[in-house]
Amino acid sequence: MDLRWFRLAWHRLSSSIGLRWSRLAWHRLWKPLLISALVLVVLTCGLLGLSGGSSSAGVRLRVKVSNGSSDEIHVCLCSDDTDLRPAAVAIKSAHMNAANPERLFFHFITTPELAPVFQELFAVYLVGISVEVHADAELQGKITSFISFRESSRARLILASPFNFAPFYLHEYLAIRKSSGQEVKVPDRLIYLDTDTLIMGDLAELQEIDLEGHPCGAVKYCLQTMDNYIDFHVVEELGYTNYDPKACIANRGLLVIDVQRWIALDLTGKIEMWLGHYRDSKADLWLGGMSQPPWLLAMNGKFLELSDEWNCNSLGRDSMSPEEAQSLRQSGFDHAALRNIGAKFGEYGGVTPYVVSCSATGKMLHFNGAVKPWAVAKIPLEQKLPACALPENMPPTKFEWE
Repeated sequence: MDLRWFRLAWHRLSSSIGLRWSRLAWHRLWKPLLISALVLVVLTCGLLGLSGGSSSAGVRLRVKVSNGSSDEIHVCLCSDDTDLRPAAVAIKSAHMNAANPERLFFHFITTPELAPVFQELFAVYLVGISVEVHADAELQGKITSFISFRESSRARLILASPFNFAPFYLHEYLAIRKSSGQEVKVPDRLIYLDTDTLIMGDLAELQEIDLEGHPCGAVKYCLQTMDNYIDFHVVEELGYTNYDPKACIANRGLLVIDVQRWIALDLTGKIEMWLGHYRDSKADLWLGGMSQPPWLLAMNGKFLELSDEWNCNSLGRDSMSPEEAQSLRQSGFDHAALRNIGAKFGEYGGVTPYVVSCSATGKMLHFNGAVKPWAVAKIPLEQKLPACALPENMPPTKFEWE
């Protein structure tokens, strides 16, 4: 397989689609986002009463208000991370790769304290892009009440954020927004994106997909199965026997949601039920994740399978499991090819670093995992970085990786 390889090429990817980033451009372009300055602005807004404080009333800030047109494509992202760079890249890349970018309307869900700051930053750095920032202290508190973190779960603590679960409440966040004192109708379809994504395709394709009565569409990932995350002995002890432990998982880094079907099937309620089981169970009901397992259990495979190119994932992982490595070899990578890109082999057949070939043609590149490209300066020198195939629609630039 003749692939051009690069190491964690966030900056090259971004610069090639016109985001004005170079290898070090994060720091040059986003100097106003220094944490100390951001904290100062947040505190100032709080003192001036702009953040909404502890009030249960929602904060709604807009660059432009949606008019509810059926031509609009509503895209949602959720985060309470003070570093807004990854979200800005996700939004900008989606806008630049859309055939009709004027159809895109972005909803960003965050905390009441950060909402006014983020709205100003979006207005400054994403000129001409429609972004509405949402925050609601009461709903955020409700979500938090369902979250339990267990040290034994092997999950990263950052995944216990309520905004890791906010994608299951998109319709509730959007339902309470108002324009000129009038209720604004929740769109019939929502597209959800994780903030650690880069969009290389046209989201209009997802807007037009027939979900065939399913509550949502997602990309199936068969190199991991349900029992990689979930302890089905505990599930069966709870009285649930209608699951296939060897069923493929789906990655919820991108979801296409039919809002009315989602509500009719009470999927949010089912997710809350599983979160309750997790909290009350003596044993770990699931491991290695926080929001993915309860969503998988609530869905139980009842989603429309989207094309693989809409979630090329694991660009933020540093190693491959034996099963993933075996699949890579079956695709044409023998030991010699892997050695040529500096790969090393584990005792049980795993491979380091993670090798991503789907990035050559992927329409969404997902940097899920602990190795984030915008934080590459903090990564230890000995840390193996993912090796990713150069996207076909990304011409070489002067920022070559050695």
